[in-house]
Amino acid sequence: MVRLNVNGNLETFESSKYKNFGELLDEIVKKYKGMVLKEVKVNDKDVPINRIDELRDAILDEDLEISVQFVPLQEFFISTLADVVDYISNIEKLLEKVSSNVLVGESEGFNNIKDLAEGISAMENLRVNSIKMTGYAPSDFENNIDEKQITEILTDFVTALETRDLIELSDLLEEKIPLVLEYYRNYFMNVLNVLKQNN
Repeated sequence: MVRLNVNGNLETFESSKYKNFGELLDEIVKKYKGMVLKEVKVNDKDVPINRIDELRDAILDEDLEISVQFVPLQEFFISTLADVVDYISNIEKLLEKVSSNVLVGESEGFNNIKDLAEGISAMENLRVNSIKMTGYAPSDFENNIDEKQITEILTDFVTALETRDLIELSDLLEEKIPLVLEYYRNYFMNVLNVLKQNN
């Protein structure tokens, strides 16, 4: 029997009831419309949400235990913003080291830059979604950093990456990228504060 735990509600069923994991997940999601899938565990192992699609075609075995958790959109959004603010603080601590690694041409430095570029892209997506969801733009809050300045820094960063200009990359990581991170952190913190006050 497959054991399915959804937000603490346990149910069991024959694995043959569903063609694959995706079919089961689709049925669950319909029941929790308006909520966000926050956590999935299969046999007590966490499955990253961004990897769920890779499991859609998986056949359900007997003796499988699946646990999923849905949360209201606002709760998920507040949690995501808080996680991103923590992520930004952690990244800031590493910038000087990454800058040094890049300057001497270490591959670790380039791997870190790739991760940083993906992180900034994710922050920008979150910023756009935050504006759509809350109606608050960065300009609605006091901020010493101009959006145009951020765009110029990110353009320079992409150019330096494409041309593999190590000196420029190193300088940007130490001098300019901290401004980008501060810009995003300030915005996310302000949105977080508004959401918490209204919650």
